[in-house]
Amino acid sequence: MRRSYDGCMKLRPLLVAALVAAGLLVPAGVLAQAHVPHRFAALHLTDAQRTQIQTLRQNYRQAHPKGSAPDPAARKQLRRQILAVLTPDQRAQLRAQAQQRRAQREQHQGNDNTIFPPSPAATPI
Repeated sequence: MRRSYDGCMKLRPLLVAALVAAGLLVPAGVLAQAHVPHRFAALHLTDAQRTQIQTLRQNYRQAHPKGSAPDPAARKQLRRQILAVLTPDQRAQLRAQAQQRRAQREQHQGNDNTIFPPSPAATPI
């Protein structure tokens, strides 16, 4: 019984080294992708685009921390800046995604009446 424990102790440094090496092999793009909103994932952004968008968003967050008053003009500016980073094809793809989300939301809202029918008091007599 003692031998198997000694064998595990000898393998532990090798296992730790293998896990560390595997962690170092994770592409930087995968890590950078985590900081870009989900809606950009399907656009296949380049590393440069990810970095630019991440910087724009960080600058916006610094200028407009959570709890501060909403600034619609600043949000529009951020949106324009992000769109300027994208290629025409990526912008078209982003618009198509937005239209799809809007259609799904409208469809879901239309289905709400089947799940939650209006109360009897709300119906005209």
